Amino acid sequence: MLGEGPFLWLSETGPPTGFQRLPRGGMCVSAFLFVRRGGKILLGRYADDPRWEELAGLNDEWRRMHAGRWTLPARQLRFGEDPREAARQIGETILQVPGMTYSEPRAEVDLYDSRRSSGQQHYDIWFLFDAAMPKGTEAARPPWYADLAWKDPATLAPTEYARGHEDVVARWRTKRPAKA
Repeated sequence: MLGEGPFLWLSETGPPTGFQRLPRGGMCVSAFLFVRRGGKILLGRYADDPRWEELAGLNDEWRRMHAGRWTLPARQLRFGEDPREAARQIGETILQVPGMTYSEPRAEVDLYDSRRSSGQQHYDIWFLFDAAMPKGTEAARPPWYADLAWKDPATLAPTEYARGHEDVVARWRTKRPAKA
């Protein structure tokens, strides 16, 4: 059917091989920060704080559903936003750590059965960033986090992650580029 794919070109004026509306199962475009200290990464648990909707695009239902498990510092991209700017905003606004340094993004994709639209595929595009805190800086827990801690991704069980972040961490760990 015209404007129903198969290529992920999203545009009202896109060619017939693209989409003129969103895929039925939905699509997310997100940025994730991997702030490292030794073999550990910085993870947080959501507090029941409505600011998450403005900070990361996370509504009340999803915030409450995932509050007890670990998440990466992350958020959905805003319309037309450069993923590098999203990464900087995660560091400065969500983590409240100015002066962090960021790698160039590494893009990963995922396609899976939608939890909200039975029988439909959900598309994810992830921009993964390695980030480093300035020397001598510690991450203080912002009020919208119930907990913020350094965790070893090699020993943290997949069930301890929220929102499918175990898949993001696994992809980051297996395809991490070699150090320069």
